[in-house]
Amino acid sequence: MVKKKELFLFLLLLLLGLFFIYIYIYIKQAEDDIFKRIESNRINNVSSVLRNIEYDLINNNSIKNENDLVSLLSNNKTRELFEDKISLFLTPSVKYIYLLYKDEEGRFRFLLDASKEDKANFYQKFDVFDEAYMKVYKESKPQIIKQHDMENLYLTYLYPVRTSGKAVGILSVDITTKIQKTILQLIKPLETFFIVLIIFIFLLMLMTVVQVFHYFITRKKIFTDPLTQIYNRNYLLEISPKLNLNHYSVAMLDLDRFKVINDIYGHKAGDMILSQSSMIIKSSIRDNDILIRYGGEEFLLLMYNRDLADNSSYICERIRENIHTHIFTYETHKIEMQVSIGVHENPASEKSLNEAIKVADKMLYIAKKEGRNRVVYYNDKSESMILSKAKDIDFVKQAIEENRVICYYQPIYNQLTNEILKYEALVRIIDKKGEIIAPIFFLPGLKHTNIHYKLTQRILSIVFEEFKNLKESVSININFYDLMNADIEKTITDTFIANPDLASRVTFEILESDEIENITLFKEKIDLLHKYNAKVSIDDFGSGYSNFKTILDIEANFLKIDGSLVKNIDISEKDFKVVKSIIHFAKEANMKTIAEFVHSKEVYDKLEELGVDYMQGYFIAQPSKVLLNKNELFKG
Repeated sequence: MVKKKELFLFLLLLLLGLFFIYIYIYIKQAEDDIFKRIESNRINNVSSVLRNIEYDLINNNSIKNENDLVSLLSNNKTRELFEDKISLFLTPSVKYIYLLYKDEEGRFRFLLDASKEDKANFYQKFDVFDEAYMKVYKESKPQIIKQHDMENLYLTYLYPVRTSGKAVGILSVDITTKIQKTILQLIKPLETFFIVLIIFIFLLMLMTVVQVFHYFITRKKIFTDPLTQIYNRNYLLEISPKLNLNHYSVAMLDLDRFKVINDIYGHKAGDMILSQSSMIIKSSIRDNDILIRYGGEEFLLLMYNRDLADNSSYICERIRENIHTHIFTYETHKIEMQVSIGVHENPASEKSLNEAIKVADKMLYIAKKEGRNRVVYYNDKSESMILSKAKDIDFVKQAIEENRVICYYQPIYNQLTNEILKYEALVRIIDKKGEIIAPIFFLPGLKHTNIHYKLTQRILSIVFEEFKNLKESVSININFYDLMNADIEKTITDTFIANPDLASRVTFEILESDEIENITLFKEKIDLLHKYNAKVSIDDFGSGYSNFKTILDIEANFLKIDGSLVKNIDISEKDFKVVKSIIHFAKEANMKTIAEFVHSKEVYDKLEELGVDYMQGYFIAQPSKVLLNKNELFKG
């Protein structure tokens, strides 16, 4: 927290600065008001004099029009008489009074000039540069021409000489005064004082802001681990008193066999592993989760559990998988790492955060003891410890050999027609106890192994056999390396040649985040699928760094928007904008969009608003061993 003293000082200086600015503005306004009053007073005095002159000219001489006026003043004696009368009103502030007349050609001419110096001749032309002169004739109303600088007031007052309501001439008076200069001389020191005072106050405010900025920079250094650039234990001490444990799950993470890395490759390699591992973990969690380097190769993770879309088990499994599948490179060495994780899902049941961390640390110890590379959970409700369901290659190999690989099917729904477009095939394994094991627990360890290809072939066989005699369509998940495998390609082509109708009802979903090493070869494989009228969908679009040119080149039929963007679309403006952009891109590229992870009505309504083509998720229907019909959807 910023020190209260600095905050109070900043606010005090801000209030003082605003107060003095207000006083300065008030003085300037008062100054303007004085000048306006002086101007108004001068004009009122002159106006009364001009009315008398007008009366003397018009009424006493029975003037009916301009010609009468010109005729009257063309007489030298009469003109001199009126000029003498008018000259009596000349003062140091009123130096010029003259009568103008507009002839038939619209030119202004002198009829009277009471000036003592530079006196104009009768009927001499007067050059007009302001529209106010014409306005007097047009409206028969006085006009003011202001020409003032900062020290002296100059204005010309134009008064219409009227007969029968019509202007027949203009009495022009030039007024000047130096009183403004006198007032400015009195006020200027006060204005200067306030300006200097305001500058001084804002300099103090700037110094306070610099101090606060320095405080935050220093604070960041205090709370940030210099190697990994994540929070350190100082930050944990800072937030512990304010942390609501009801809103978090606690996990302890430890990099497996990290000491071996230091012993074999040296501490520089160890630092690189720590730095990159922290980045992987940070990218695997959400913005409202808190990651702290607890010590050495240990990390503390506080997972915000108010977001039901991602529970703690899903986040921890994602971290474990991402660390396990990442290849670390140090100099010429390729290094594989694993992580063990202990989780306390209900830390609020403990006396304090430290007690909850101790429980999570015990779970971490059990994970290490059970063989590492796994997640162990502590559930205080059942007072039992649940080991991660992460399975190894042998588990999958045995399942394939013993025909315990099955597929569940989740509908992909067309909300415009209220029909099921197709079903996505989702692999499951039945363990020896009869429990259904989800792919998140066995797929991560199979990447680039022969068992992975065998599992893909088994899935293809199951799905093709299930759908070849049906009318429904199906989507199958497949990756870049599957398409490069000759045995898998043969399985696909042989089946499609024998069942051309089936080919037109199959969509292959390819992960957008897959690393495609050979674009040309990849496009050839996609063209082969298109040749048999099979469709192609880009899966999890938005989860990786999209190569839009490649996506356009392969001419995919569908674009499946990644669930991480969809799940919070009803509450995240950022995700809403990204999904909106993806839908626009897909429409421009002539691809249909599918939104997965539609888990609530709010998400469903947002997607419908954006105009997504198809939807898939638990709000519509959960995966099922049998194909659901449209009447079985939206059953909660």
